[in-house]
Amino acid sequence: MSAKKVAPSRAKAGIRKARKPAKARARKPTTGTKVTAKATGTVRDASPPPAVEKQSGEYEVRIRYSGNKGLDELVIPIDDQKFYPSVQRWRYVIANRRRIVRSTRDDLSRDLQKLIKDHARSYDEGDILSRIKEMAVAKLVEVRIPYSEDKVGWSARLFPWESALWLATAPYRSEPSEFAVVRHLAVQSPYNHQLTPTTALAVDSGPGKLRALYEFAREIEMVRGALKDIQTEPLRDPDRQELRAKIESLSPAIVHLAGVDPMSLVEQKLIDQPTSEEDGFVLRASPQGSSQGNVQGNSQAYDAVGSVDLADIVTAGAQKPLLVAISSCYSAQRLAPLATAQGVRHAIGFVDTITDADAMLFFSVFYRTLAQDWNVKDAFLRARQQWMSQAGSDNEQRSGVALWSQVSLLDSPQAGTIAARPAASKKIAKGGATYRDLRLDITLVQDKSMPGRMRKTSSASLNYSLLHNDRSPFSIFTVHKTKAGPVGLLQVEVVLEVGAESCRCRFSEELPEEDATLDLLDKIRLPLVAGMLRQTSESLRSNLYIKVQCGDQILRESSERVTVLPADEWRDDGEDHRWLPSFVLPRDPTVLKVVACAQRYLQTLLDDCSAGFDGYQQVIADDSNAPNVVDPQVQAIWAALQHDLPVNYINPPPSYTSQSQRLRTPTEIFKGSAATCIDLALLFASCLEFVGIYSSVFLITGHAFPAYWRSNKAWWRMKSFRFDQSEQQMPGQIGRSQDGFASPGQSTNTKGQTESWMFTGTDNLAELLSYVQKGELVPFESTFVTARKGFFQALERGASNLHPQSFDAMIDIQSARGESVTPLPLLDRLG
Repeated sequence: MSAKKVAPSRAKAGIRKARKPAKARARKPTTGTKVTAKATGTVRDASPPPAVEKQSGEYEVRIRYSGNKGLDELVIPIDDQKFYPSVQRWRYVIANRRRIVRSTRDDLSRDLQKLIKDHARSYDEGDILSRIKEMAVAKLVEVRIPYSEDKVGWSARLFPWESALWLATAPYRSEPSEFAVVRHLAVQSPYNHQLTPTTALAVDSGPGKLRALYEFAREIEMVRGALKDIQTEPLRDPDRQELRAKIESLSPAIVHLAGVDPMSLVEQKLIDQPTSEEDGFVLRASPQGSSQGNVQGNSQAYDAVGSVDLADIVTAGAQKPLLVAISSCYSAQRLAPLATAQGVRHAIGFVDTITDADAMLFFSVFYRTLAQDWNVKDAFLRARQQWMSQAGSDNEQRSGVALWSQVSLLDSPQAGTIAARPAASKKIAKGGATYRDLRLDITLVQDKSMPGRMRKTSSASLNYSLLHNDRSPFSIFTVHKTKAGPVGLLQVEVVLEVGAESCRCRFSEELPEEDATLDLLDKIRLPLVAGMLRQTSESLRSNLYIKVQCGDQILRESSERVTVLPADEWRDDGEDHRWLPSFVLPRDPTVLKVVACAQRYLQTLLDDCSAGFDGYQQVIADDSNAPNVVDPQVQAIWAALQHDLPVNYINPPPSYTSQSQRLRTPTEIFKGSAATCIDLALLFASCLEFVGIYSSVFLITGHAFPAYWRSNKAWWRMKSFRFDQSEQQMPGQIGRSQDGFASPGQSTNTKGQTESWMFTGTDNLAELLSYVQKGELVPFESTFVTARKGFFQALERGASNLHPQSFDAMIDIQSARGESVTPLPLLDRLG
């Protein structure tokens, strides 16, 4: 297997990252008083929340909502250090949300109810459940967190309230897009803003080599177009002095920051050593090199601006901003609340990773709606609703956009308004919208680890396994309808031309009458009817024809040059790791031959002439006999490959493209009596899948090796986050302080899964190591089979291969099958 290169996102390319908050007034309704629900005009007879006796070091978080009798709240006393383990667990769950299925979701809902009961000691289980159900009906929940200083309340600010409450209320809701959480940072001295937005600043920060990996220009152009009624100035690649000077001179009412977090510099290997500011925002380094966050890159200096400093910069004007929007990953935990504490009226950030398509989709709707009536709450809720209602939306992620406010958005319908002047009329004459009011945003999938804003290349590459697994050849395909009114039917046609054959996708879409943004990415699928694509042994130069029209008017018609990689070529670039399960081929005829040869070894190992491969069928309920049942089956396959069907280890065959490797099928391995490390890992995984044992493939720097799960129940515990919370090292703690607690200024960003079957980063490795240490997940060194070494030697080496410095990913084959990632149809090539 060739050496690895980490590929980009805005936490890697196309996914972005961020940190810290500043003062709070805690409103505590006294027992026996009435709570007025101004938003509804009703008054609830106080049957107030039970009196909660706060202990030393505790503060109160209030979850507020409109209940059956008016405005109600659930009061949770929190001690930061005691609450932080729950923050760790829930941030890890949300970062790995792609594992969540219905049964897992219901378990997590009960977990959150238990968490509330553990901390809110005066509520019983029934009361908490009834309040969760009322929140589901209310649809809008406000989490009120007091702020006096950064050292107090930090764990509550880090907790992913949006996603956790979304999951807690999910069993009691029918429409996932109609539930939202907003955050009220109750500062001690709220800033008195002038509600007259006249200026805005849109910052495009992609200094140095980041400019070649990301392109934020379209987002900035979108912001300027939506805010055309006020003076909106763009600012490209400023250093911190330039940004401060611009904010001091302009005093913008709205600040939009598009960029990446400092950890992206590490992941892109753009800096020589990790920065001390893991959370924050990347700006261009000052020429003098005097900025404390300057970090020297391979050929370019970057400024990793911490959250404290950035909040100070964005509030440097004579008037504090009415709105700061931070379009980068992990910007909700520290960047947004600290800016709010420093005087910003409203701040928007993201709890977890975001894709560039998500950022464009959310903010295009948000700013268009904001420009109509200048109500931040209404714009936020509408943008979030449209974002989550898109086809194929990742609702657990999209619930994680956070709106922080200095004012409560539940106390008054006008609380979110940031303009005293009346808005321009929102009604457009019927028929006022035309095809000219439609804007297209289309980007082909690039050779990177994540979908992202990258510069256009002359020819994009398409992996056959991506198309085989029913994925779109585009990373972004959105239509922005910028004006209300009916327009003609939208018609889309995409054709991949392969010689005389073609793979075609064609559909029509009715556009809504109101202004809207539609994500059409998941509607574009190319059926692989061209046999030439599957049978070719070399890359194919081809054309991808794109046509979009509205009624009779053509919006775009183009032919893009693309390269389709051979069916057996796999790119070790991060992006294509996810398709490795398609190269696990349990129906290859040689797999049947291997298992047949292994049968006699299994009978010998078990001293049972009737023994056969039966997967987990003989494993008892408590898994205590799993090693005695499963290990001999794997060892028998090992013996067959070592004694009856031996192969030799060789280096990868040529692929002629960067970071690519041609993978052999099991039949091709034995025809040539040779295999690479990844060929052997896939061969073992194919054999294990055939006999009903769940397998995985580990990828580390320059190497690959397989693993197997000793029981299906252990595998399910992994799928449902049933890890032992009493373990000494919880998932997500590698690299954390020894006592397991983060300081207010310490990063707690958790890198999660990009697919439910792909585990990446040291946070995931911590969880995987816990399964290895308990003997539930068994990695083994498959190349030892070619060196004629023993099976138990291979088990020892497999576990010792796992180090944070070299770990890249683990690909779980059974999880991939559950997401319809299927074996490639290569049997007709086997001869």
